[in-house]
Amino acid sequence: MAQKRTTVHNDAPVSRQIGRASADGDGTPATGSRTEEPVGAARDSGGAEATGSARSVEGAGSAEAASTAGTAIAALLSSEADEAPPAAGSLKAVLATEYFLDGLSKVEIGRRHALSRFQVARLLDEARDEGIVRIQIVDPSAAGRDAAPLAQKLGISSVTVATARPGESMRAAIARQVARLLPTRLREGGRLGVAWSRTLMHLPDFLDDLPAADIVQLVGPLSAPGYSTAQSSALVHTLGAHTGGQLWALPTPLIVDSAQVAASLRSMEEVRTALDAADTLDVAVVSIGAWSAGASTLWARLGADEQRRAQDAGIVAEICGIMLGGTGAVWHSSMEDRVIGVRPDQLRRARVIAAAPAVGRPEAVIAAARSGMVDDIVLAPELADQVAALLD
Repeated sequence: MAQKRTTVHNDAPVSRQIGRASADGDGTPATGSRTEEPVGAARDSGGAEATGSARSVEGAGSAEAASTAGTAIAALLSSEADEAPPAAGSLKAVLATEYFLDGLSKVEIGRRHALSRFQVARLLDEARDEGIVRIQIVDPSAAGRDAAPLAQKLGISSVTVATARPGESMRAAIARQVARLLPTRLREGGRLGVAWSRTLMHLPDFLDDLPAADIVQLVGPLSAPGYSTAQSSALVHTLGAHTGGQLWALPTPLIVDSAQVAASLRSMEEVRTALDAADTLDVAVVSIGAWSAGASTLWARLGADEQRRAQDAGIVAEICGIMLGGTGAVWHSSMEDRVIGVRPDQLRRARVIAAAPAVGRPEAVIAAARSGMVDDIVLAPELADQVAALLD
C-alpha cells in the first residue's frame, strides 16, 4: 500500500500574542488579563480591528481598572498599527500544519483563526497550489525488492523482485522494473540491444527518459498467441524514438526452415550489419523462457520431434533462441543453424538485464545465471522463492 508524506514549508510566524494589559497602566500584569489577535484580522486606519475584535478583559476588578486596561490595549494596538499583518503564506502554512499534520478539522481550524470552514478550505487549496504543502506518494512496489542474497547465490550482479500493482499483470510489473533499471545501466552514447517478448513488449509503457543511445534488434520479429510480428517490430522502433540514436532492425524471422535459408538471409547486407552491430553492445534487455509449451516463444516454432530432442538433451531454458541446459551450457544442434539472432559470445560481452516471467520454472532462471549471459534478473516474488528453495 502506498504511503503518503505531507511536507509543510513555513518560514514565518502566523499569529502573535498581543500581551497582557496592566490593571493600572504601569506594566504590571492584571490577573487573567489577556487579549489575542485573530490571524488575518483586518484593521481600519485607526488601528481598531474591523473583524474579530479583541475580547474584553476579564477580572479587571473595577470599571476604572477595565478602562485603564482598555486604554493600555488600545495604546498597544496603536503602536503596532504600522506593522504589516501576518504574511498570507505563513497563515497558509499554519493552517496546513494543523490540517495535514495535526489532524484538526476545517471547522476546528476556523474557530481557532476566526475563519469560516470555506475560507479554510480555500486557503488549504492555495497552499497546495503554491507549493507550501507538498504531498509525496511513496509506492513500495515502485522500486521492487533487491534480493542481494539470491543474486549472490546465483553469481550475478542483482536480482530484483517485482510486485504487481492492483490491476497490473505480472509481466507488466516485471517490465516496469526492467525500465527502472535500464537508465542506471545504459550510458550516454551507448548501444542497447533489445529482444522482443510478451513481457518486454510492456517496456515502453514505463520508460520516461533514456540516455541517447543506438538500438540493436537482437532477434527477428516473433509472433505468439494473441501477439503479432508487427508488435515485435514496433518495440525496437519505439525504443529508438526514446533514445534518438541509430537503429539496427533485424528484418528476418527468429528461426527459418533450413540452415541454407538462414545462411542466405545472414548474407544480406541489412541483416549482416544488424547482427554485427551486436558485437559492441553496452547493454542488452532479454527475456528468459522456460523450455515448455507457453513458456517459450521458440517452442511453438519447432516440430514435436525437435521439442522432444531438446527435452531429452536436458534443455531447461531459452534466451533469444539460444538453448541452455541445466548447468547453463549452450546446446549446439542442427537447430542452432536455423536461428537468426544474437550469439552467446555477444551477450557475454554486454551488461544483460533479463526478465524472468516463468513462475514454476526456477531451473530456467538458474541455467540463465550459470550461462554467463545475464547480469541482472527481474522476476516475480513466487519465482524468487522457488529459485531460492532450489538453490538451498
